[in-house]
Amino acid sequence: MTSKSTLIPPIGVRPTGSDPGRLRPLLAPESVAIVGASATPGKYGNTVVKYLQNAGFKGRIYPINPEGGLHEGLQFYKSLAEVPERIDCAFTVIPAGATPAIVKQGAAAGVRAMILGASGFAEMGSDAGRKRQDEIVETARAAGMIILGPNTNGIWNAHHGLALGYNTSHGEPMRPGCISIAAHSGALFDSFIPRLTNFGCGFAKLVPLGNEATLDMLVMLDALIDDPETQVIGLIMEAIRDGARFRRLAARAHAAGKPIFVLKLGRSAAGATAAIAHSSRLAGSFRAYEALLHDCGIPIVRSIETLAAVCTLASDKRALKLDGDIGLIGVSGSGGGCSLMADHAAERGIALAGDGDGAWTGHTAEVIAGFSGIGLVRNPIDGGNLHGWDKLPDLMASMERDQLNGPVAGFAHRLPTVAADLSLLRPIVARKQRTGAPAVMISPGGLRPEVQALYAAEGVPVFSDLAACFDSLRALYDAIDYAKERRSVREWSAPTLDAAKARHVRETIAAEKGEFLSEIESAEILRAAGVPMVESRVVANAHHAAEAAAAFGFPVVLKAIVPGIAHKNDAGLVAVGLDTVSAVVTAFGELAERALKTGLDNAAARFVVQRQVPSRAEIIIGTTFETGIGHFLVVGLGGIHAELLDSVVLLPVPISQDRLEARIAETKVGALLARLSKSAGRDLSADVVSALTALQSLLLAAADDISSIDVNPLLVGSAGVQAVDALIVPRR
Repeated sequence: MTSKSTLIPPIGVRPTGSDPGRLRPLLAPESVAIVGASATPGKYGNTVVKYLQNAGFKGRIYPINPEGGLHEGLQFYKSLAEVPERIDCAFTVIPAGATPAIVKQGAAAGVRAMILGASGFAEMGSDAGRKRQDEIVETARAAGMIILGPNTNGIWNAHHGLALGYNTSHGEPMRPGCISIAAHSGALFDSFIPRLTNFGCGFAKLVPLGNEATLDMLVMLDALIDDPETQVIGLIMEAIRDGARFRRLAARAHAAGKPIFVLKLGRSAAGATAAIAHSSRLAGSFRAYEALLHDCGIPIVRSIETLAAVCTLASDKRALKLDGDIGLIGVSGSGGGCSLMADHAAERGIALAGDGDGAWTGHTAEVIAGFSGIGLVRNPIDGGNLHGWDKLPDLMASMERDQLNGPVAGFAHRLPTVAADLSLLRPIVARKQRTGAPAVMISPGGLRPEVQALYAAEGVPVFSDLAACFDSLRALYDAIDYAKERRSVREWSAPTLDAAKARHVRETIAAEKGEFLSEIESAEILRAAGVPMVESRVVANAHHAAEAAAAFGFPVVLKAIVPGIAHKNDAGLVAVGLDTVSAVVTAFGELAERALKTGLDNAAARFVVQRQVPSRAEIIIGTTFETGIGHFLVVGLGGIHAELLDSVVLLPVPISQDRLEARIAETKVGALLARLSKSAGRDLSADVVSALTALQSLLLAAADDISSIDVNPLLVGSAGVQAVDALIVPRR
């Protein structure tokens, strides 16, 4: 572990080992072989050939079938070795059992890239499947060959006429655009492509990664950032293998002006309930990914429709550069539609343009005042009160003079005539063309097909579902906010412990053979790292406990530390509020008896006396580790009810102090600390940030040795914060 860690790499710095052109044989091949091609209509091998031909692929196609022959104008070859040139890319439409041999044949023939369509490899969870995949990987690496898959549906490159796969969508007309998708679920393309088409947007590249045998999502993301045809990137993500590299890639994408949106698959916290530390049980896999993506400035979406829509909105580069008042402007043909839009906006924290209560100001208010015979016009605008849409162009123009630059959301019913439909469409589309501000339409009952087609042609998505529409707008607003944040980010180095302290921490953890370090050893490490720990004393008997209590001053807390028991309070091994010598002596005897009843090695039990610290609130701070993406700080409402309250925020390590302060301020803990700070006359948030920074320094010094840390509770009082319990879980 290095002593210095950088959160944001220098702008434009490429991750080590990247090669912008390495994936060209896969993404834009000049020659394609289809292994398992068939002349029989209806078979996958025939479908793949037909899809590729119909897409207008300009390169050379080599169908591979042991029978050979000439079929529908294409020469079939009996093996890859017979092909008269070195092949850029080969797609296999054969069973899993035959795939390793074909990969070896491809390696011998010098094939540069192979797409393996079959399932039956590591995803099966069987020894045979894993062995099959390991064999493929070994062959590919030895030959320097790129493998996409196995267990993938194929690939698309609309700018290259490359529809190489067997999904239904591979046979659809290809509309070139600037959106590219890399996915851990190829089947979702058959849902994504129709939505993108309905929204009137094209695509660049679609890559289902399958089992990621040699080519994973981060390699593909790296390539898409460099791809001139890609301007917006969508990721359909299960899990990634290197959180630090992902952060570097995200920074590079932002520097290149290419927004990323993620549809995260797998939102449950499976496995978290088995963790020892509260911090890890509270974290969960999805929360960790949320934290990582938030820190990277990448919005998360929750549906295919939302992913397609927000990518469509962001495909106009002007959308992410909106400035001034970018509150939402709503337009509806009915009061009910206005109310629904206002409700959905409020639920997602989307502000409405104007004064915040729906009233207009400035030029817009003056224009409205000049209209005669109208009803109340607020935001969202009720077309019924305007008595039609003929006044909407003037309203839109006045909003531009007032620098109201936000998106427009329309709620439309099917009007009596096409002309009436167009009276709403034209001013909305004209504003989008002039300003670049996005526009969306919601029509639960549907629009006339010709009207919906006109919206699509102008890049205005039409939704049937309000929730999906406003989720898309929320993701767009997040992307705008993140882009502004990134413009102000500066490089920094996270501090770590000095070498001597770091060595002591690692040695102490290595010496502990159990599942976790006791509170005594954990507190010693945390105190040395700078975490404010309450004054404590280890005592051997009741007499020594009484002496320690008298020295501290009453009241005190007495704890029994028993090997193997992580959470002492749950086991009844904590006594609080001891305010006399006799109370301490009595409690010592009771805890000793309870420790004996645990059935564990009572001879190894130790007892700790602590000063009882008054507090006004209890919070939890700590760290957790998520395989593949790294360490996180954890902060939330705490105490013995931490898991019941389930109110935590995760923060990826490393994180700068100003970023840490900003993120905590957004949480319930931040609101609580702000309120308590007023009466305390002290910035208690700064005290919590200081404690978290100390945890981060400790973690950066011994990241390979620590799985999780619990500091629970961290007591918040008028004089600052103090931790009264601690638990460190080693990383084995």
